[in-house]
Amino acid sequence: MWHGSPNSIAALLRCQVPHALQRKCKRCGKLALRGQVHCTMHAGRWSPNPDRAGRAESRKLAAMERAGLLPFDLLALPVWRNLNGIPTAQRAPTRLVLVLAWDKRQVAPLHWAKVQRQALDLATKQPGKKYNTAHWYENI
Repeated sequence: MWHGSPNSIAALLRCQVPHALQRKCKRCGKLALRGQVHCTMHAGRWSPNPDRAGRAESRKLAAMERAGLLPFDLLALPVWRNLNGIPTAQRAPTRLVLVLAWDKRQVAPLHWAKVQRQALDLATKQPGKKYNTAHWYENI
């Protein structure tokens, strides 16, 4: 009598181990690797990207975007858009300075003009074709 393919979902569900009964990491409680008592992080197979210049600023900009704190008027400015294609090490700190100076542009217009000029100078210093390396909110 034929019971279906051994690779069928029903055959897989028959051998499935419930989540509560699966092997857990001894340190954090996440699912452990097969044949081990630790998860990928604690088994030594996980490594974060090294923190390079501009990564922290880029993460801060992404968090501000998720929270809805980046003003669309700033994102539409040519000074913001001209930074596209510049490496993250230069682009992210400059954009973070622009965001921080945005609120003070009415109170301290000279500071805003200085920050804007520095960003424009950075954008014009980078020779060659600018490739799109930024998040969607940086490409408006």
